[in-house]
Amino acid sequence: MSQQDEARDEAAAQWFARMRGPGALTHRAAFDAWRADPANRQAYEELEQQFEEAGVLAQSRRPELRHRTRRRRDRAPVYKITGALAACVIAAAVLSMIVWRGTQAETRYATGLGQIRSVMLADGSSLVLDTDSIATAMTRGGRQVVRLDHGRARIVAAGNLRIEADRAQLDGEGATIDLALAPQGGLAVTVVSGQPRLTGAAAKLLPAGTTLPAGREVLFGPKLSSVNIRLASRVEAQWPSGLRSFDQTPLSEVAAIANRYNSHKIRLADASIGALRVSGAFRVTGAKELANGLAAAFGLTVVTAPNGDLILSRAAA
Repeated sequence: MSQQDEARDEAAAQWFARMRGPGALTHRAAFDAWRADPANRQAYEELEQQFEEAGVLAQSRRPELRHRTRRRRDRAPVYKITGALAACVIAAAVLSMIVWRGTQAETRYATGLGQIRSVMLADGSSLVLDTDSIATAMTRGGRQVVRLDHGRARIVAAGNLRIEADRAQLDGEGATIDLALAPQGGLAVTVVSGQPRLTGAAAKLLPAGTTLPAGREVLFGPKLSSVNIRLASRVEAQWPSGLRSFDQTPLSEVAAIANRYNSHKIRLADASIGALRVSGAFRVTGAKELANGLAAAFGLTVVTAPNGDLILSRAAA
């Protein structure tokens, strides 16, 4: 199988999960543009057919597998469906699939908009995926490896786990680490606990013998072009719970965090509202509940826009 075919199949799987998540409407235009390519459309339709034959599509309620004859591409099948996929299709939960490349098996995990998901890896390590994120777990040379492909993840490493993201590699035994890939390129590494060891090209950006400090966020520029270390955000450290504890945080920042998890966004009628300071614990995965809570706290009103967005404005005098 060519690398182009492999990349197309992986993209099809990601679109399949994304278009069955709660934020599907927000991705419709991009999805239609991608599927306009005949080869992409074929890859997507073949993946749909695999799900249908496996009996996991929502409209298939029979317990037995559905058998159909269909035209296949003249190459080995790439995706082997696992039971976790049914949850993604029927309940908009996390997509999990096995990708076979030669003799090496890779397990790919993806979350849709608003989802936070925990999984246990084969070596006892745990992986928490943030909203709209993708990670791949594999065994390489008898060693457990996990790679962040998109979004953000928290990894609690056990055993001799190798962690990869962008061009950085870490040996993370006994450590808890947050990794976040920036949409425009670059990687943020936050050590929650432990002392993971940075290896490879990324290690050359730090002084020899430097360990990644707990409580600090290490920011690598695109393609490891630069490095910067700053104090880690206590608010962002709470993300796996879906809750955030704010302490005099600008309302504009609170809204921006919540908007990463919701298809219907919280908008501010004027900039002065964004300067209001928020304190307290809020669940950011529910836009409507959060908007109503903020409105009650500050005497604001909530208006639902035609597209479903929630607009906070000052109450009329």
